[in-house]
Amino acid sequence: MGLGEALGVKNVKLNLKGTYGTMEELYEAIKVIPFEAGEPTYTKHGFNPVIVFPEQDRNNQVWIMNVGKGKYQVMRSSEVVGVGNLVKNAVLSDLTGGLTSLSGAFGNKKKRCMELVDITAKQIEDAGV
Repeated sequence: MGLGEALGVKNVKLNLKGTYGTMEELYEAIKVIPFEAGEPTYTKHGFNPVIVFPEQDRNNQVWIMNVGKGKYQVMRSSEVVGVGNLVKNAVLSDLTGGLTSLSGAFGNKKKRCMELVDITAKQIEDAGV
């Protein structure tokens, strides 16, 4: 396990067979896959489109992000998607001096979420998307 994984960072680049210029195009291609992480949802986090899976808890969720023109990665996010959650997590982090976000960096939910990142990437690649 690398330092990033020890700290709860997990990103896996997707090796896609098709070309998907937008997050919505990728979502349309994967939404029928029976993911172990649950049913994907196409949404926005702030102004950024993302594909998310059901949260493990308030600090652990599998996301798919666009990381460049037609390039995507599956990642473990330490926040649950949504503008309301963005604000709530920022307030909690401020009130606790950042300690609340540390709870997501440890424990079984974080470990499971990181496993789901790998599993989700493999399921997409195995589906030939």
